[in-house]
Amino acid sequence: MFLRRLRETNPGLAAAAVRLHQEEALLANTYLLDLDALHANASAQVSEAARHGLSLYAMAKQFGRNPDALRTLAEAGIDRAVCVDLQGMEAVLRAGTRVGHVGHLVQPHRGSEDAVLAAEPEVVTLFDERIAARIGAAAVRAGRVQPILLRVRGPEDSYYFGHAGGFPLADIEKSAALVDGIDGLRVAGVTNFPCMAADQATRSVRPTRNFATLVEAADRLRTAGFEITQVNAPGTTSAGTFAEQARYGATHVEPGNGLHGTTPLHRFDPCQPEIPAIVYVSEVSHLDGDHAYVFAAGYYVDKVLGDYRLTALCGSDPDNLNEFEVETADAGAIHYYCRLRDARRRGVRVGDSVVFCFRPQVFVTRGRTQAVAGIHPRNAAGPAARLDLRGVYDGEARPVTGVA
Repeated sequence: MFLRRLRETNPGLAAAAVRLHQEEALLANTYLLDLDALHANASAQVSEAARHGLSLYAMAKQFGRNPDALRTLAEAGIDRAVCVDLQGMEAVLRAGTRVGHVGHLVQPHRGSEDAVLAAEPEVVTLFDERIAARIGAAAVRAGRVQPILLRVRGPEDSYYFGHAGGFPLADIEKSAALVDGIDGLRVAGVTNFPCMAADQATRSVRPTRNFATLVEAADRLRTAGFEITQVNAPGTTSAGTFAEQARYGATHVEPGNGLHGTTPLHRFDPCQPEIPAIVYVSEVSHLDGDHAYVFAAGYYVDKVLGDYRLTALCGSDPDNLNEFEVETADAGAIHYYCRLRDARRRGVRVGDSVVFCFRPQVFVTRGRTQAVAGIHPRNAAGPAARLDLRGVYDGEARPVTGVA
């Protein structure tokens, strides 16, 4: 999906991946993060956000909440993370990153409330008054008043399956008063998702009906006397969407795939400032007929634009890689392997490196993550000793010491 853009804008990452893999410094089934590119991407976003008065929370699930990546983002100016679930919250805390936002999309479950408050999030999103009561009780026990975002839902809003829920727009003032009246809680803003979505027809990313619901809710709550300091508008976010999000009324946005240059906008528009900063690295396990079978425990492509032709680079020489069409198992199947077509005929061998560049969601895979610094166009063909390869983590950012 992003292989062409990788080859055009960050070929050093592919070369480094193959070199490190062939030297066995990098194992198959690893997502390799380019810290130099990630820092540059984040810096571009920080500058653009400042131009439009936006605050940023980093969405880290896509890159597996890798601690080295989180620290790099903080160095670039994005020092708070949004945690889509409690596993993400714990991973972010282990990395020493501050929690900006928790509860969206996954609500705090029973028994987790004290841990959520102990994380000292800037805001907690709530969908329901019963969950609000539990969070309020935990806030009282913690001796603090917790700022709350109301997840608001309009009658014409659209959601991905499993993402719906929230306080109805029609009764938002009543709901806000109810939540704000709970000891330990203060309504500070609203959120919804997705507020931005890709439009293939116009090759752009546009505000959704959900965004309009969000802005209406914020306006109505301000009119009702609530101090609304956060209008949180996540969804397909990158530097190229900030102007539109700010114009519509957002105060906070949450770049995820945008941080490593893998949003639909980066496919539509080659002039976007972020470049690909993550690749999935694997190797050829064996050949059967003309197909090469590639280890794929960590494979997962977020098909936000639907099905498309997937390709990968394969070879053992970083300066002589060939591109192959990739065949994958059907949706719902276990991804033990992917297949490269026409592999034997084109000289593929067991042990060759395979490099993918797609839109990842590492946190739902069995893949590892590892970060590297020191990739530059002027020395990408130099010795691997110039590269600073960091530690290995699983998809939930726990250190990995074995080979699996």
